[in-house]
Amino acid sequence: MILEDLIDLSLRIKDRVTEYLGSDEELEYVSEGGDRVRAVDEAAKLEIERWASVSRRPSILSEENGFIEGEGDGLILIDPVDGSSNADRGIPFSCISIAYSLSNSIKDISASVILNIFSGDLYYAERGKGAYKNGCRIKVRSFRGTPVIYAPCQDPDPLADLKFKHIARRDYGSIALGLALISEGKLDLLIDLKEDLRIVDIAAGLLLVKEAGGSVFINKIEVNGLDREFGLVAGVEELSSILAPKSYLKL
Repeated sequence: MILEDLIDLSLRIKDRVTEYLGSDEELEYVSEGGDRVRAVDEAAKLEIERWASVSRRPSILSEENGFIEGEGDGLILIDPVDGSSNADRGIPFSCISIAYSLSNSIKDISASVILNIFSGDLYYAERGKGAYKNGCRIKVRSFRGTPVIYAPCQDPDPLADLKFKHIARRDYGSIALGLALISEGKLDLLIDLKEDLRIVDIAAGLLLVKEAGGSVFINKIEVNGLDREFGLVAGVEELSSILAPKSYLKL
C-alpha cells in the first residue's frame, strides 16, 4: 500500500458522498463504531466496500465498515467521514482520514491522507518525507503570541492552569481536520484527554503533525479495533510538552 492508493481512495469517497453534504438525513441504525449513521456515512461505507472488493490490498479497519480482511501485512485505518454531523448539516468542517500502518502499532504508521470534503484541500505525509498540502510542503507554526488551541470540553479542563493572558479555544467537530490545521500552522495545539477517541479518528493526523515538525503525545500505541480509548496532545513543542500527562508516550 502506497500513498497514491490512499489518495485515490479518499478522492473516490469524496465523489461518492458529495451529493449527501447538507442532506440532514439520519438513518435508523448505528455504524460498526457505534455511532448513529447518516446518509453521508452510508455512501462512504458503500464506496469502501466497492474499493475493497476490487483491490488487492491489506486489511481495513473503518469506522463505518468495521474490519475487512485483506492480503499481506499492514492495516489501513479509515474514518471515511470525520465530522459526519457537520457534513450532514452542511457545516464546512469535515474530512476523509486514511492512514496505513505496517503493523497494529501507531509507531508503524507510514503514510496518511486527510482530504477536506468541502474545500477539496488534500493533506498527506509519508514517514521521513515531510507533510504536504496540495503539493506544497507544510510545517507547524513557530509558536508566538496568543495560543490557538483545539480543545473539546473535558473535565478537568486541561487548559485551566496554562499561564497565558489570553487563550483562543476552539472545537470544530473534526479531530482529524484539526490535526491537519496544526500541520499547516493554523492551530498551535490539539488536546483531548477524555481518552474516548478511536484510532481511526487520529491515525492520519498523527503522522501529518509529526512530519510537519510537531510533537505528539498519546496514552497508548497499540490498535485495538474501534474501541474508544485514545487520548492525545499534539502540536507545537512549547505547549504539548507542558500539557501532556506524564503517563503519555511521545511518538
